[in-house]
Amino acid sequence: MKKSARRVFWLLALCFFLLLGYLGKLALVDREEISANSYNIRMRTDVDGIQRGDILDKNGEVLATSVQQEDGSYLREYNRARMAAHITGYSSVGKTGVEAAANFELMTPYRELLQRIQGLLSGTDPRGNDVVLAVDMDIQSIAGDLLGSAKGAVVVMEPSTGRVLAMQAYPDFDPNTVSADWEYLVSDEDSPLVNRATQGLYPPGSTFKTITALAAMEYFPDWQNFTYTCTGEEEFQDKVIHCYNNRAHGTVDMAGAMAASCNCYFAALAEEIGADNLSKEMEACGITADYGFDLAYSNSIMHLNADSTESELVETAIGQGKTSVSPLYMAMLISAIANDGIMMEPYIIDHMQYYNGETGKTTVPNKLMSICTPEEAAALKEMLIGVVESGTGTAAQISGVTVAGKTGTAENATGKDHSWFVGYAPAEDPQVSIAVIIENSEAYGSATPIAGKVLKAALEKMAE
Repeated sequence: MKKSARRVFWLLALCFFLLLGYLGKLALVDREEISANSYNIRMRTDVDGIQRGDILDKNGEVLATSVQQEDGSYLREYNRARMAAHITGYSSVGKTGVEAAANFELMTPYRELLQRIQGLLSGTDPRGNDVVLAVDMDIQSIAGDLLGSAKGAVVVMEPSTGRVLAMQAYPDFDPNTVSADWEYLVSDEDSPLVNRATQGLYPPGSTFKTITALAAMEYFPDWQNFTYTCTGEEEFQDKVIHCYNNRAHGTVDMAGAMAASCNCYFAALAEEIGADNLSKEMEACGITADYGFDLAYSNSIMHLNADSTESELVETAIGQGKTSVSPLYMAMLISAIANDGIMMEPYIIDHMQYYNGETGKTTVPNKLMSICTPEEAAALKEMLIGVVESGTGTAAQISGVTVAGKTGTAENATGKDHSWFVGYAPAEDPQVSIAVIIENSEAYGSATPIAGKVLKAALEKMAE
């Protein structure tokens, strides 16, 4: 009996310490994640007696602030309203955007006891930490103005760090009036509350040919000598692949096919690569990776594997089929190519700032993965320069600056085609990268000229 009692005692003791450890983990490690979780009902309200911190852009412009009302409560005001709506999110009917992601910091006063003592003298409440973003509202505003009323998204990044300089999406909403507009916002078929830049999933179209090219470099030793005579269309198993407007490109190598965006060439190239190898390259390029972005995002979708049919292979190779990606991912992909093959973790929150002006927790750029060798990235860069200099991407040209990029037209099963552009500049020393998608582009125009203008504005801003 004594031996059995000891066993029960040690079992209970083990369970107690495991429970203690788990509670400690919740309190010390997971507290910020729990605070920002959309299922946390406390996200719907702020703590009484604490002034929520501000949200600022990289230049110190206040995007969101709390204004005290006559009854002592605080009302959240968004100074840029719709222009930064999908970034700041809202703090009223629950929380989204940075309001959700940084909820813990925004509601956590630095040196709270000292602030409360000072508050007794000044009659003010303790103030949560401010959140300073990586976003530059000058670039954000230009992207928003150029996007206009076109459904779609623009993502601008710094390739070497993963810093998000701008993230624009439309349709949008006014975060100042979310409570009043709630019924309309949740029932609108255009889904204005959805951040298309991070949560929208689209076929990548011909921008995917960057991955197909990298797969050839990895798995097809003779890729540099591979040519194909394009007649405008070709049948692969039970799938007929067409080039745009059935245009015949003649005999092309990879560089020529990239510049002309020749679907038939890349479909034939995919046969040489094989479905298994192309799927491995897609994974190597992070298409299924969890990159832990600050804001809510949708993971890209791929269905290609070793058992896929030839039809599925060739469709995937030209960016159609069952592959779906977000603009954020495409910005990460083109940034990695610009950054010698190194994909960085994207981030939009730069650092915390305390009530006394001191800098708090700061985001340190972090490598996510290597998607290719520097040599492969350099070879692909030359092809992408050709796209903009003399191929399908000439509308993205910037006077005096070499731009590398890739256009894309994505077939849309429910309507008109979508237009893509991904690229970076200057090609020889990349400072800015971009991904633009325009839904139903026949009505709103191409993504390419928008990308060129935003790249130009971003380069000018960063040079100041």
